[in-house]
Amino acid sequence: MSAMESLIWTLLGYAAMPTIFIAGFVVVAIFTCFLLDLTGNSNE
Repeated sequence: MSAMESLIWTLLGYAAMPTIFIAGFVVVAIFTCFLLDLTGNSNE
């Protein structure tokens, strides 16, 4: 494996974990807001 290939794979490896955490947080936040909106009290 060349040095450039190794650098690219290393950068992808370091970028994967924060991306997974942020995407998971966003999905859970959207789902939770949807559930709260669905089950919350409304004065309408």
